[in-house]
Amino acid sequence: MSADLRLQTLLNSDSHCLHSQKQGIVISSRVRLARNVADQPFRRSLEREQQETLTQSLLHTCAKVLKPEDHIHLQLDAISDIQRKALVERFMVSPELAASRRSEAVIIADDEHCSAMINEEDHMRLQVLKSGLDLGAALQEAQNVDRQLETYINWAYSSTFGYMTSCPTNTGTGLRASVMLHLPALAETKELRNALRAIGKLHLAVRGLHGEGSEATGHFYQISNQRTLGSSEEDIVERLEYVIRDLVEYEQLARESLLDKKRIEFEDKAFRAWGILTHARRLTNHELIEHMSWVRLGAATGILPIRDWSVLDRIFIRTQSAHLQLQHQDADNGNERKKLRAELVRTWLLGAVR
Repeated sequence: MSADLRLQTLLNSDSHCLHSQKQGIVISSRVRLARNVADQPFRRSLEREQQETLTQSLLHTCAKVLKPEDHIHLQLDAISDIQRKALVERFMVSPELAASRRSEAVIIADDEHCSAMINEEDHMRLQVLKSGLDLGAALQEAQNVDRQLETYINWAYSSTFGYMTSCPTNTGTGLRASVMLHLPALAETKELRNALRAIGKLHLAVRGLHGEGSEATGHFYQISNQRTLGSSEEDIVERLEYVIRDLVEYEQLARESLLDKKRIEFEDKAFRAWGILTHARRLTNHELIEHMSWVRLGAATGILPIRDWSVLDRIFIRTQSAHLQLQHQDADNGNERKKLRAELVRTWLLGAVR
């Protein structure tokens, strides 16, 4: 099967890693390692011809570890803008890489757990994505792939500072570990601001759905480490996981408080959101995410009779704009996308009730 056909199959599938756990509080865990080839200028200083040569060299070398039989190897200039956007929607590439028009590439495992961006901000950014709270396993897999790559590639490394990266804040381990969380009850009980303020004091960053620069739509947040210098990869992951477990506990307590003290108000929001999503004839993606936040919370607490949680994760990915355009010929028009999104959401949600 060609790389283009395999990409098409992947983008039409439900095989993504965003299968929620812990009552839907923890969505996914991600570990990303930033690496640069020794004796090469950083990506922003590369001439176009140098960048093209480096991309081809890294693709060739990575094929020895991230083998083409179970990984899709893609040069981004060979795929459409819509396919690029769909890869962003599936968290396989960054918005910055998708928008670039120089020589970049991406390698994606067929199961989407492991991927590598080539010539984004650094020469390579290796990523492992896991469902739920599983940072330890994600780190172990990323380290294993990184060690295999190091047998073929000499990474830029300083005995004093560690791995050298384009952005100084990544220097050291080059590790960015992050967890995506759904925290609607903390937001509703007005406790979220205090929690996020405390997180900032621990040198952790709080971002929206798609990382830096994105908004926290629908009460979804990415929590990640800010420091990589002076700590081991294991220590960074352990500290982040400790904080995440506390946040999960606080969100669970906030949900119990809503059910105990504001049950009618909570039920009203959940059922209003359910009513809109199961009856609306037009939906923007922003509207969908905002209403789905309350539907997910209603399902997690038993307020709404949803028996198949995987449907909520499917809606989360496959009703985004680029996915709709790839799957349906009529979805090039914005109004048609709104109609199609509403139709799919109605069908999938009503099919998921007990």
